[in-house]
Amino acid sequence: MTRPPITVEEAQRLLAAEVPAPVDEEAALADAAARVLAEDCSSDVDMPPFDRATMDGYAVAAADTPGELDVVDEIAAGRGDPRPIARGRCAKIMTGAPVPPGADAIQQLEKTTPNGARVRILEGVKPGQNIAPRASELRRGEVILRRGQLLRPPEIAVLATIGRARVRVHRGPRCAVFATGSELVEPPAAPGPGQIRNSNAHSVAAQVRALGLACDVLPVARDSVDDLRARIRDGMSRDVLVISGGVSAGDYDLVPPALEAEGVRCLVHQVRLRPGRPFYFGRRDRKVVFALPGNPVSSYVTFEVFVRPFLGRMMGGDFSRPMVRARLADALPKKHDRVQYLPARLEAGAVRIVPWKGSGDIFALTRANALAIQPIDCALREGDVIDVMLL
Repeated sequence: MTRPPITVEEAQRLLAAEVPAPVDEEAALADAAARVLAEDCSSDVDMPPFDRATMDGYAVAAADTPGELDVVDEIAAGRGDPRPIARGRCAKIMTGAPVPPGADAIQQLEKTTPNGARVRILEGVKPGQNIAPRASELRRGEVILRRGQLLRPPEIAVLATIGRARVRVHRGPRCAVFATGSELVEPPAAPGPGQIRNSNAHSVAAQVRALGLACDVLPVARDSVDDLRARIRDGMSRDVLVISGGVSAGDYDLVPPALEAEGVRCLVHQVRLRPGRPFYFGRRDRKVVFALPGNPVSSYVTFEVFVRPFLGRMMGGDFSRPMVRARLADALPKKHDRVQYLPARLEAGAVRIVPWKGSGDIFALTRANALAIQPIDCALREGDVIDVMLL
């Protein structure tokens, strides 16, 4: 029996309580990007490990500037033994090189004039100018990255800087997706009478992969319980299975009974969401199944609202789409008994609804960079401030 629809908030709370605990594993630095840290990471060095020049120029005693000085050394990056600088003398120095003893500032090259073995410093400098002091960025033993942080390229650079070739991360769930429907054909095959190309499986797989997860696209399941059960068994060899289509209440919507026959416990079926009312969530032990509506916009929206945050929590992080408040550029005078997530464009602090022809109009989403949210039983006027999900 189909369950009565619940609100989006109720469904989100229920899903949050059902997320399996993240599983940790060790990953090489090259494989750690887009993963979530499962440990705190501290530095094994001061950074910078010495007083470092931040630009090309001359290492000087600030008290000697401006003036003409003897050039007694040239210090390139990577050199570890700069000679001390006496008063009245200086050293030519390159960005990243260690500042020699006796120098307390760097004057940039553009503010000097070379004169044989001497150089004229045209402007005075202050002590510490153009120098990054030792340990000014971090100190040895300091925790610089913490458990739960997403490893973006800057965090990968930090890990390399502190000498971490391997790191403990939360393992991403293994995912599979398939679409249902005897009318579906795979691109590039030309659809015959009554057929359409399978776009949903590829769209959903792309949404999964955008989280940095691998996702297998399984063959289309035809409209029979036997074919669906076979595909479900294949898909549930992974951690997460996402099905598109066959989840409503029609004669050919066979996904819920097929899942029940495979031992999946239904926890959500039908939400007060437009587009996307026929949304299904179930579990079998640690294995998770989502079944999304067959219309492409509905499939896209329910993934962003429900599946994306769930997968993020399985990875140990928060991957929910950012939410902002914005002024509505179009009136939405009609009330609805479901919350609406409408394809929209957010520009200059205002959100404008993208013209679209309903939940089958995937082309409208190509013009959208956000979803405008119209609450249940709420008429909106132009200029009202509403919640907007950024895509």
